[in-house]
Amino acid sequence: MWLTVVGFGIVIVIISSLILLNQNKAKPESEAASFQSSVKASSSSQRNQDEENQKEYAKEAARMKGHVLSLGIDDLYFTTWSKSDFKKWANDYNSLSSEEKKAASCNFGTSKTIKNDSLTTTGIDIRAKEILNDDFKALGYFETVKDFNKAHPRVDPKDLH
Repeated sequence: MWLTVVGFGIVIVIISSLILLNQNKAKPESEAASFQSSVKASSSSQRNQDEENQKEYAKEAARMKGHVLSLGIDDLYFTTWSKSDFKKWANDYNSLSSEEKKAASCNFGTSKTIKNDSLTTTGIDIRAKEILNDDFKALGYFETVKDFNKAHPRVDPKDLH
């Protein structure tokens, strides 16, 4: 009986040693190196894809006609307005009384309407000031889709509304 217990003990020690030996072979350092190489390959592949996308976006932008108004990251619109239309609107807006400004709204030649409310006129006031200061870059206005693409090469011009 005593020999059986010792035999089982020796077998358990041998199995435990083999398990530890296998764990040492798969050290985190080798996994980290493998992971880093995988990340570098993925990053390189993504960079190449991004460059290809940007070239395609530039070609598409060159073919597209119209003015662009960016009202935010996901609010990209074609606009029918030229700079002179914006200036005319800004002058008209600034001639409104404060009460009229609170009720004002405008779509800037896009499919999205921006409205002031009874609490604040900041949204449209800021745009009017940018226009009157000829700061069309701050407004997010681009004369052509190609100009928009130069400023935002990673944005697909097909995403314009």
